Amino acid sequence: MSGLFLTIEGGEGAGKSLFLKGLTQVLTTRGKAFVLTREPGGTPLADQIRSLFLDPPEGDSPTALTELFLVSAARSQHVSQKIKPALAQGLWVLCDRFYDSSRVYQGSLGGVETSVLETLLTTSVQGCHPDLSFVLDCPPEISMARVRQRAAANGLSMDKSNRYDGGNTAMHERLRAGYLDLARRFPDRVQVLDAATTPEQVLSEALLVLEKRGYL
Repeated sequence: MSGLFLTIEGGEGAGKSLFLKGLTQVLTTRGKAFVLTREPGGTPLADQIRSLFLDPPEGDSPTALTELFLVSAARSQHVSQKIKPALAQGLWVLCDRFYDSSRVYQGSLGGVETSVLETLLTTSVQGCHPDLSFVLDCPPEISMARVRQRAAANGLSMDKSNRYDGGNTAMHERLRAGYLDLARRFPDRVQVLDAATTPEQVLSEALLVLEKRGYL
């Protein structure tokens, strides 16, 4: 018995949270049993690593390589303790970010060598790869506007929210380019969704993909 491993990817402000909310509502309505999780995190130990990753000690920000080691350690625990057991039970696993985020954030953006990055990714996932990965794609001007709105809605200044939120246009463009490159590298697995449209349209496009592949 084997479930379906679905990952959701995208840069800052792409709309992953709204997309996942809509998708889980549809799956619940259709009677699909699923587990919703995220990276870095997913288990108590991995969540502690997430806290360190997102809020490092003042004056000691991690390098891209350090980030990769942190998220890889969290991912190894996450895969072995949560993802694999859920899939073995025949459940769907919906994961907000997975190893494609490492390829983009620590690789494309951070500059970690591909050979080093891929070795760590391969080791940490223990043969557990997504069946399908949705990449929510939108232009930097849209994603940056959403990031500002999100920070304002949470009563945070840009320097007090996610440390990537304060990135400039160039950073958002590099993130976008990194994800689109993954879609070219892994066309059978990575499906790009137009996240510049409404949440309803993005969800509709995703459901069509799932139906065409026979998952729904």
